Amino acid sequence: MRQAASGLPRPFRWLWTSTLISRLGSFVAPFLVLYLTAERGYSASFAGMVAALFGAGGAAASLVGGMLTDRVGRRAALLTT
Repeated sequence: MRQAASGLPRPFRWLWTSTLISRLGSFVAPFLVLYLTAERGYSASFAGMVAALFGAGGAAASLVGGMLTDRVGRRAALLTT
């Protein structure tokens, strides 16, 4: 496996690592709902609203990121975020 990955360029490795960290961060969202209801004592409707806002924020960020990429280019959009 190391031999197969050794030929990949350095920018690819940075992009892959940052994507992995981002995906691990988004994995926390389902557990946030459990934490809010079980540990903090919030209602299920409040925890659902928090989860919905998290999803809406992700959707809005995707749209804004796409528009930013169209205006300034891929490289500049990745470097500024």
